[in-house]
Amino acid sequence: MFVLKRVFKSQAITMLLYAFIVLSLNLTKEGNSLSEYNTEIFGWSKRYLFEGQCQCTDIACNCSGQGLSTVPKNLSASIRVLDLSNNIISNLSDGCFCRYTELQYLNISSNNIAKLQVGSFASLNKLLELNLRENKLCYNNLTFPKGVFGDLTSLLLLKLDENSDPLTCENSTYPDSFANLTRLKVLHLDGLNNQTLGPGFRSLVSLENLTLSSNFCNLTSLYNDTFLNVGRIKMLDISHCKLVGSAMENGSLVPLKNLTVLDMSKNLQIEMLAFRNIIREIRNYKLEILKVNFIRPGYATPFTIDRTLIDYLPRSLTHLEADGCNFVSVATKSLSHLPSNLRYLSLKNNRFSYGHYITKLKNLAHLKEINLRGGVLNDFPDTLFNEAEFYSSQSEHKFSQQNDFIFQLPPNVIKIDISYFGISYKLKSLKVDPNNSLEVLNINNNYFPFLIGPIVGLNQLKSLNLSHCSVRNISDKFFMNLSSLNKLFLGHNSIGELLVNSHYTITPFISLKQLTRLDLSYNGLTIVYREMLSGLTALQELLVNNNDMWHFNITIDHMFNLRLINLSHNQIKQLPLDFREHVDTLTKDPKKKLLVDFSSNPIPCDCQNLDLIQWMVSSRAFDHTFKDYICTYSDESYKIVQDAFEETLQKLRHACADNSPVFLLATLSTLVMIILLMAIILYRFRWQLRYLYYAAYLKVKDGHRNQETSSYVYDVFVSYAHQDETFIVQRLMPGKSSSCQVRSC
Repeated sequence: MFVLKRVFKSQAITMLLYAFIVLSLNLTKEGNSLSEYNTEIFGWSKRYLFEGQCQCTDIACNCSGQGLSTVPKNLSASIRVLDLSNNIISNLSDGCFCRYTELQYLNISSNNIAKLQVGSFASLNKLLELNLRENKLCYNNLTFPKGVFGDLTSLLLLKLDENSDPLTCENSTYPDSFANLTRLKVLHLDGLNNQTLGPGFRSLVSLENLTLSSNFCNLTSLYNDTFLNVGRIKMLDISHCKLVGSAMENGSLVPLKNLTVLDMSKNLQIEMLAFRNIIREIRNYKLEILKVNFIRPGYATPFTIDRTLIDYLPRSLTHLEADGCNFVSVATKSLSHLPSNLRYLSLKNNRFSYGHYITKLKNLAHLKEINLRGGVLNDFPDTLFNEAEFYSSQSEHKFSQQNDFIFQLPPNVIKIDISYFGISYKLKSLKVDPNNSLEVLNINNNYFPFLIGPIVGLNQLKSLNLSHCSVRNISDKFFMNLSSLNKLFLGHNSIGELLVNSHYTITPFISLKQLTRLDLSYNGLTIVYREMLSGLTALQELLVNNNDMWHFNITIDHMFNLRLINLSHNQIKQLPLDFREHVDTLTKDPKKKLLVDFSSNPIPCDCQNLDLIQWMVSSRAFDHTFKDYICTYSDESYKIVQDAFEETLQKLRHACADNSPVFLLATLSTLVMIILLMAIILYRFRWQLRYLYYAAYLKVKDGHRNQETSSYVYDVFVSYAHQDETFIVQRLMPGKSSSCQVRSC
C-alpha cells in the first residue's frame, strides 16, 4: 500500500486528532483489529461493555471477533471509529448505520457480506475510510447497486479487495456504482481478467492510488482501454496479478499520464521483452518509482541487461527495483545510460557475475544506495521459458588483467548490500578509489573464510557487516585502513578457531579507534587474549554472547564509553576483579547507563562466589529482574533464578557467615576463665604450695649435702656460749653420738 501524504489535507485538524487511531486499527490487507494492540494507547482504560462484548471509549468501539451477525444498535451515537471485522455479518440492511452519523472510520472486513443495499451506508456522510475487504462481494451491478455509496461524500479510502473470488464469482465486471465518491483518493479492488474499468470510474476525479493487487487478482491481460477512465491516478499497483507479457498491449499504460509510482512485481510471466515494450510507451512520463521484481522466474534463462532496456526506462526515475529477474550481467557502457536522477537501485536475488561492467559503476553519479542482496528460494519450474531472451557476448566476460586494479564505486553511493549473494573469496588486498561516499557495506551471508587485506580507499565507511561469512582467520592488517568504522558485525563466524590455533597475541581491531559497536557473538570463542580488543577506546556495545568462553579475561579498562556488554550464553563462572572495578567506575556517574548481560551462564551459587552475586545485585549495571540467570551447585544441579537472587543470598549469607570473631572471642574468654581459675586455686592453697616447694627444695638441698660429707673430718661443729655448756655436754652431745654416729666438734 502506498502512503499518500496529501490524502487528508482538506481535513487536517480532524485527521490529526484521529490519525493515530486509524493507524492502530490497521486497516490493511490483514484486517487486524484493535484487540491486537496496546489498549492503553486507545483509551481502553475507560471500558464500557455492551451487547456482544464490544470494547468502547467515548470515540471508538472495537467489536472485532465477537461472533456478531448484525450491526449492533446500542453503541454510543457519538463514536467515530467502529471495528466490526472478523464477525459473521452477512447483510448490511438499509439504515443499519443511521445511528452512527459521526463515524469516520469503519472496518467491516472478514465477514460474510454477499450483497449491499442502496441504504447500507445511509447517513455516513462524514465517513473517511471504509474497509470491506475479505467478504463475499462478487463484482457486478447487483451486488453493488447504483447509489450504494451515495451518502459517502467524504470518503477518502475504500477497500474492496479479496472479495471477487474467480472460483465462486462468474462473469464478474467492475460495477459503475462509484459515481458519488468524488473525493475518493485510495481504492483497492480485485483485478478482473479481460475487464476494463468502466465509465463509472470517471467520476473518481480525486483518485490517486489504485491497487489491484490481491490474492484474487487475475488480470492476465492489459488492454489500451483498461485504465482509460482512471487517467488521473498517480500510483498503480498491479503486482501479483498473473499478468502474461504476451497478453499485454503495448499502450495499456499510456492513459496514465500522471503516474509517479508503478508496481508490476511478482508477475512471473511478463518477461523482459514484453516489459521493455510496455515501458517504452511511458518513457517520457514523470514516473519516479518503478518496481518490477520477479517478472521472470529465477530458473529462467539468464539475462544480460542491454542498452535498449536501459534506454526505455523513464528518465525521471529515482527508485528502481528489479529483484529476482535472473540477471547475470550488464552490457558494456550501458550503466552510464541509467536515469540520471536514480537514487536507489535494487537488484536483489539476481546472479551477477564479475564482468567489465563493474568498471562503469563510477558513472552512476547520483546513486545513493545499491541493494544486491540474494537468498530467496524459487519454486521448482513448471514452465519452459523462451531462451531467445538470453543476451551475452564473450566480450562481456573478458576482463583484462591489471596488477594495480582500483575498484571505482559510484561517487555518491552511501549504502551497498550484497548479502546472500553466494560470493566465495579470500579477501586479500583491495584498492578502492577514495573518491566515494560509501558508509554502509553489507556483505554478510557469503563465504569469506580469510580476511587478509588490507582494504584501501573506504575512508568514510561507518558500518561493515561480515556476519555469517564463515570467517576463521583475520589478519592484523585487514582493518588497518578502516579507521572511520563505527559498527562491525562479525557474528556467526568461526573466529574461535583463529584464537585456539594462534601462537601469538592477535589484535586485529587495534586501528578501529572510532568503533562503537562490535559483534563477536556465535563465534565458538573459548580462549580470548587479554589484549584482543586493544585500541577500542570509543567502544559502546560489545557482544560476545553465545560462545563457549570459560573465562572472560579481556582487558576493558580503556573503554570508558561502554553502554552494553553482552556475555550471555557462555560458560563463564566468575568475573575478574578488574572487570568489576571498571564497571563500578563507569556506573558511578548517574548519567551514564551501562548494561551487563550475564544471563545463561553457569554461576556457582556457593561461598566462593558470594562476593560476585552480591556485587551483581548491588550494581546498577545489571537488570535487577535477573531474567534467565542460572545458579549451579556442587552436585551438578542447577536452578533458574526467579527471585533476583534473594533466596540464594539469604542461604549463602547464613551458610558462609564469617565466624572468626566469635571463635576468637570464645577462645579468649575460655583462656581468661582458665587463668582466673588457676589464680584462685593458687591463692587458696598458697601456704601448702609454699610448704611443698620448700620441702622439695630442702630435699634436694639435703641430697647435695650428703654427697659432700666425705670431705669433712667432723659432721657437726657446735658453737655455744659458756652458760650453755652444761646443756651441750650433758644432753646434746651424748644423744647425737649414740644415735647418728655423728662426729662432732
